[in-house]
Amino acid sequence: MTGVIGLRVAGIEGADLHLTLSGSSSRVVLRGVPGTRWEELLDERWRRYEEAGFPPLWQSATLTDYEEADLNNEWWRAERDLDWLGSALLRRIALFHTSSTAYSTRSWITGDEWIFELDTVLDVPPGHDDFLGRLMDPVWGPALRIDRHHCSCDEPRDPGDRLYLRQCTYHLTHRELPLGGLQLRFRHGHAVYGSDARTTLKSIGSPLKWLDRVLPAKSLDAQAFTGRRASVQRLETRSH
Repeated sequence: MTGVIGLRVAGIEGADLHLTLSGSSSRVVLRGVPGTRWEELLDERWRRYEEAGFPPLWQSATLTDYEEADLNNEWWRAERDLDWLGSALLRRIALFHTSSTAYSTRSWITGDEWIFELDTVLDVPPGHDDFLGRLMDPVWGPALRIDRHHCSCDEPRDPGDRLYLRQCTYHLTHRELPLGGLQLRFRHGHAVYGSDARTTLKSIGSPLKWLDRVLPAKSLDAQAFTGRRASVQRLETRSH
């Protein structure tokens, strides 16, 4: 199977989708932009999965046979080593909004490493030192240490190169235990979404103060045509 084992839809309240794990009373709320119709989105996805021969599981009362079988797979055990990290990041998720200069954040898991890509435009510094300082606060931060990193902030660039992209990569691991790690990719280049990233984000209710910080109106990238050359199938979230 694919996705999170035991993930279930617990309910829908307006633009809020409530998710839980089978056998748990905990909930995660995904708050959609005004006008989000979770019922329609879920119905459409359910139909698409059934037509493709992949029965959806998110309404099953208990763990299914598919999930029980996957619990014994080696790849799932490696992913479970990231449970502590997922919990720590979820409880500090606001940092990606308040302490990051990225206008777009994407996340996915590969083996025993959780990867984040944080995109900033050329007019805005990547801000990785400030973000890491808050994330790894000695009192309030999770038990993380920088295992290795490569910073590209001082590398020269060609201002006229519309495909220019600089990346500073940090690999973080648990301070004491041999558990899975966190990889943060602070990407610095031209905006990658839509023909007008700022207008798009503003139209879905992004706070103006946040937009002025991560996508200044004077920025060429806030007005120029932008876009990825190829789509990437990943767990993708856009900050707003």
